[in-house]
Amino acid sequence: MHTLDQLLFAQHFPFTGAARKIILAENLSLEELPLEVVERANLMVRHALDGKKYAPELKISDLLLQETLAFPVAKIIVSLAGQPQMYTKLASMVADSCLEFLDRAKDGKQEAIALASDLDIAFDFSENKAFLVSLPLQEFLKIPFKGPSLKLVNQFVSKGQVFLDLNGFCRFLKEKAYSTVLSSLPVKTEGIPQQLKKIALGVKGEAKAREQKLFKAAFKGKLAPEAFPPCIAQMYGQLASGQKIPHMANFTLATFLNSVGMSKAQMLALFRKSSNFKERVASYQLDRIVKQNYAPPGCGTSQSQVEREDKSKGGTSQSQVEREDKSKGGTSQSQVEREDKSKGGTSPSQVEKEGKEAASQAKGKTEKESDSK
Repeated sequence: MHTLDQLLFAQHFPFTGAARKIILAENLSLEELPLEVVERANLMVRHALDGKKYAPELKISDLLLQETLAFPVAKIIVSLAGQPQMYTKLASMVADSCLEFLDRAKDGKQEAIALASDLDIAFDFSENKAFLVSLPLQEFLKIPFKGPSLKLVNQFVSKGQVFLDLNGFCRFLKEKAYSTVLSSLPVKTEGIPQQLKKIALGVKGEAKAREQKLFKAAFKGKLAPEAFPPCIAQMYGQLASGQKIPHMANFTLATFLNSVGMSKAQMLALFRKSSNFKERVASYQLDRIVKQNYAPPGCGTSQSQVEREDKSKGGTSQSQVEREDKSKGGTSQSQVEREDKSKGGTSPSQVEKEGKEAASQAKGKTEKESDSK
């Protein structure tokens, strides 16, 4: 028998080990799922598809159990639908709910600590009263953050530890929830009952219909990022949140945005959010893209090029970070900023050269296609 507190925790944070224990204890097969559980799973997916908040406040044990059992069923439905954007939508919805439940909690500190412990996050309580916890640098960097508030340069860092107050810790846990759910998708879908396949088919059809509708709006000048192809949507989201993306990704994104009617001024406003933005270089490259009207490379082409760029540029491994941290005896925020500038800089001439090469490749491809026609 599960206690009310156990069920509340599982319903609030269905991606945790505590929730999985409850699900396993119920020992239900997919064929034995109660109708109420399937309906709640469908409701979860529909909220995710609509981008709506989903954080029901429940107090009755039976309803809490149904909600807990519904989450893995929702994962099966989106996996059957086979729409990658649905994975990110479900993960985003659960992450937003996670933060809301942490904010609602009577004792937010205790709830955050319980969640972090369940997720096996390495942390210590801070002796500095301005912060709640400290995390090892490598633990903090495991998660790709979407918002600028959690960028490393915006944190207090000392002796290999990142210090967070309660608000920062809760937002860290939100991002942990997002990455945990997203990394668990898609799930295996062999031997799934017809009932769930039917629901997934409906979700897939609705998602595609919305995508087509949004693309029609995009080509009329009303850009809708949620309708972009998955690889473009990922690049757009990363750039919009201030992340630095590879040069081929910049070129791919710019050519796509130009092809759907975004103006140069709008594109500059977007690329200006990047941490390595250089106005002169970006303006020059966008002028060429707009003038030549290059066709955007396919997702497969751009991804393989991005992977080659990442390999050629190397990067700093976790062990290197640890060695540097040990030798320096602590990294202050100003030190992190200086190191970031010294390590991550790409000169304008390099950017121009790589941009020209990528543009030349795209132009050659476009000319070949034109000749064949």
